[in-house]
Amino acid sequence: MLHLNKTKIFILSGAAAIGLAFAAPAALANDFIDISLEDLDFGDEDFLQQLIDMDADDIADMRAEMAEARAEIREAIGEVEAARAEAAANPETKPVVIAALEAASAAVVTATKTVFEEIRTELDDAETDLAAADISAEEMSETKAAIAALREELAGIEDALGELVAAMRA
Repeated sequence: MLHLNKTKIFILSGAAAIGLAFAAPAALANDFIDISLEDLDFGDEDFLQQLIDMDADDIADMRAEMAEARAEIREAIGEVEAARAEAAANPETKPVVIAALEAASAAVVTATKTVFEEIRTELDDAETDLAAADISAEEMSETKAAIAALREELAGIEDALGELVAAMRA
């Protein structure tokens, strides 16, 4: 089973979920949001072939996995909001919570910016290489659909992470 290694960086988006209480958001993030796409490995030399091999069921599975990741991000947003409310009721902890949220939001922004840029570049490269691929018209169409679906789902993750960062900075 191959995993979307670079998206491990998205784990940082869950930092606020536990980092609030411990003021160590980036270090504790690994146990939270994890986007893992079976059968895809960005950065692999066979990435285009992996995309070509995707069928409608694989695309549906990928969409379901990304929907789960967005749900985890929404849960993290809820935890951020709950921590803010608790901090408002407890002035002694408010500075710690604010510092943890600032650190977590900075980590999410920094890490995901690079990851999204790299993933977009890899999808662009795959699309360019696809034009020269010796495959059937049906495979070409399915692969273009897989790339489009990936772009759409990654945009959804990026939007959800933007909402998480906004909640952290609120």
